[in-house]
Amino acid sequence: MAHYISQTMLVFLTSLLLLSHTLASTDTTTYDTFKLVRQWYPNSCYKASPACISPLPRVVKYWTIHGLWPSKRGSADPVNCTTCHFDPSTISDLVDMMHQRWPTYSYNNGGDAQFWKYEYCKHGTCCTDELQSPHDYFNTALSLNHKLDMDKLLRSAGIVPDPREFYTFDQLDKAMKKKATYWCRTVAEEDGSSRQLVDQISVCMDKKLAWIDCSVQSIMCNTREPFYLLPFTKENNDEL
Repeated sequence: MAHYISQTMLVFLTSLLLLSHTLASTDTTTYDTFKLVRQWYPNSCYKASPACISPLPRVVKYWTIHGLWPSKRGSADPVNCTTCHFDPSTISDLVDMMHQRWPTYSYNNGGDAQFWKYEYCKHGTCCTDELQSPHDYFNTALSLNHKLDMDKLLRSAGIVPDPREFYTFDQLDKAMKKKATYWCRTVAEEDGSSRQLVDQISVCMDKKLAWIDCSVQSIMCNTREPFYLLPFTKENNDEL
């Protein structure tokens, strides 16, 4: 009898543990900010492995969306919060704009539609208390991207694509107006030198989508060293 009770108790405790894990994974209140992450593909693709589509489309000469990520200050971002049901037909009115503003040029992402699904399932499922559907999620990201125009911010501070010109992070901070988060790659050149490339920048919003300072300044960046912003060109980006 005691053996039976102990087995029953073990099953109960196991079930309780699984239930608590499920509730934790579906809790969409475990974030307090959003990060709108934009990408500059010439810097992401230069001498990259795995390689990008080459040459990069010349029609896209602006910062593009990587994703809209719910985030929690001082903690890991919530991801894959619920079972993902993504029907592309629900965003059919956004697709043309998304191909322009939210493309992927990496060979291993499976094309634009697969990239969008990945971003929604990983991040969009964690903010359904505010953005209840895939359409809400993507439309909000597109609207924020238009409102917080990265190209305009940088251009107004004199930061423009040029393979020979370098910029400082002080210049970038002033251009962004509020504290942003920068992602960098350092690429070795054939002559033994190296170049630091800012390939992603995120701006932060509160849960009501008001623009606020980010709490992390940089990821993989040496902010004491200059950075480059490479241009889109006709040639293969490995030949800049």
